[in-house]
Amino acid sequence: MLYKIGFFCLFCFSLFSAEHVYLKSPDISRENIIGTNVGIRPYRKSGVRLEAEWLQDKLIIHNYGYGGAGLTLSFGGAKEVLNILDNNNVSSGSIAVLGAGVVGLATAYDLLEKGYDVHIYAEDWVPNLTSNVAAGIWTPLSFPSAISEEKKKFHHQLLKFSESRFLKSTGDSPEFVGVKLIYYYSFKTKNSHETIKTKQKEEVIVHFDNGVIKNGKRAYEIGIDGQLFIDDLYSKVKNKGAILHQHHFENLDDLLKLKEPIIINCMSIGSLKLFNDQDFLPVRGQIIYFKQQDSIDYLLAQNIDKIQDGTNIFFFFIYPWSDRMILGGVYEIGKDEAIITPDIIDKIIENAKKCLSDES
Repeated sequence: MLYKIGFFCLFCFSLFSAEHVYLKSPDISRENIIGTNVGIRPYRKSGVRLEAEWLQDKLIIHNYGYGGAGLTLSFGGAKEVLNILDNNNVSSGSIAVLGAGVVGLATAYDLLEKGYDVHIYAEDWVPNLTSNVAAGIWTPLSFPSAISEEKKKFHHQLLKFSESRFLKSTGDSPEFVGVKLIYYYSFKTKNSHETIKTKQKEEVIVHFDNGVIKNGKRAYEIGIDGQLFIDDLYSKVKNKGAILHQHHFENLDDLLKLKEPIIINCMSIGSLKLFNDQDFLPVRGQIIYFKQQDSIDYLLAQNIDKIQDGTNIFFFFIYPWSDRMILGGVYEIGKDEAIITPDIIDKIIENAKKCLSDES
């Protein structure tokens, strides 16, 4: 009996100590949809690959496999590339960067800052890249979960450096545009865990203007408008003097014909073909674009933990950009075709309606 009373008192204390927050509810009516998009997250079973190897007379530095966290960890990876160059006593010269996604661009940017002559080789450029699909939610790499503790610590180091770099762009003299601090609210159901793990969280009771009240947690975290940031990064890389080459590599022999003695491989899934990396586990993501809603200046997230046919893991997030509102999401494990599937889009909208109602 005393246990039940104590538990009730604790519940009451939590209820009354939590801050009450009042938010405008997102409008996810289908008439507000302005588009959809799809991308393949390049997960690796062993996590990010950041290491060097010699092939013939070329120093190859691999920097890929960020699995949907490329935006978040990009400058952490770039810093590690510079460390590897230092460890190999390389302080200047001509370098080839393979891939023009956010990881390749961030790496090229920091190499240019250090005075290297940078040549970027890619098949496509902004805005036709998987990186352009990324919403820009601050997402520490959390999948797959079976990596070693040593690798987890390494990922954390990448995250900490990248975080300090992005925070510089939230001040009065930003290094890049499209970076800000944003409130986000995470909710969970009885059988789920939180979608996003953060450093500091506070208990809140959220009152939506549609009458729904939800218990959750709030944090203040980095938010990146993926489109604004990548466009700005791409522009800065070109302005700093990077030489762009549109090129398709048929095989490794083709790659080794490059004139640059140092090659930074940021090609992600392209490494499956060129370097026979069998660690890849492609995970497709599909998102929906809605008309911009000025009152939605926060992130909502909830993990649904719903698995369909053993391959699809559903979750929910709402994320604002400057010109649209983004709704996701799904992990379609093993799917490597970048195609929109109407049934998944319908499921994402259905899940969102439940999460924004009293059903969840």
